[in-house]
Amino acid sequence: MTLEQLSRLNEKFQQKASGLAELLPGSNLLTFSTTIIRTTKKLDVVLKKVLNAKSEGSFYTQIEAMEEEMDELIFMMDRLDEANRKRNIGTITDVVKAGYELVSLYSLCCDQILERKTKKQDEIE
Repeated sequence: MTLEQLSRLNEKFQQKASGLAELLPGSNLLTFSTTIIRTTKKLDVVLKKVLNAKSEGSFYTQIEAMEEEMDELIFMMDRLDEANRKRNIGTITDVVKAGYELVSLYSLCCDQILERKTKKQDEIE
């Protein structure tokens, strides 16, 4: 998967998440939706910063920021999933599933970037 494809997948997920608030007006789904969208936007931005990091310190700072955003998204998906267990609303279930898949893809990217960085450092030494 290319970065562009990952960004498009992220945008599609944001569109799904934006529909959460309409499901149960007056509920806290608006808060979930807003937080999820903010977090996924940050993930996309931080991934690009990781790839463009000029120094090792900047690289690891951005990796840490990426991990924090992934943790935040997992936390929100867990809370949303827990809240949906009683009602079992299909649209919410779909958003949760897509959210976990998105985190998984960003996590794989992060792992691959770290692996390549480690290999480069090993070659230099």
